[in-house]
Amino acid sequence: MSNGTRFTLSFNHDLTNDERIEMSELYQKAFDAKKTYEGTPPGGDEIHIMLDIYGIGILIGPGSAIANGFKDPISCEVRFTDYNEFTRAYEVLSQNAKSNSLEGPYPWAAKLGLIEDKFGVGWALYYNE
Repeated sequence: MSNGTRFTLSFNHDLTNDERIEMSELYQKAFDAKKTYEGTPPGGDEIHIMLDIYGIGILIGPGSAIANGFKDPISCEVRFTDYNEFTRAYEVLSQNAKSNSLEGPYPWAAKLGLIEDKFGVGWALYYNE
């Protein structure tokens, strides 16, 4: 695995912006978490907050689940800087997957692979150079 690859979790609960901020503040107090990002996507008004909790990145985002029908509001994210690692992970997880798609480019990712694997686990794979 390249040094730039990072595993994160995404909490996508149907909360207001104020509730997402409150959730972030709670985790900062409880775990001495560090806020690493707060902002909205281009053209959107839903706040996204990234925290670092004991070395694991946590995204607090909008909605009950992220795109493409992920059923669970908690999903796994992996951020790649190596395109071959990104492609391999996408291809392996897509085998017998319940759903999968490749999207992008976006401001936050050149490529985004969204997969609900055969076990029902949601994966968002991000590639950036």
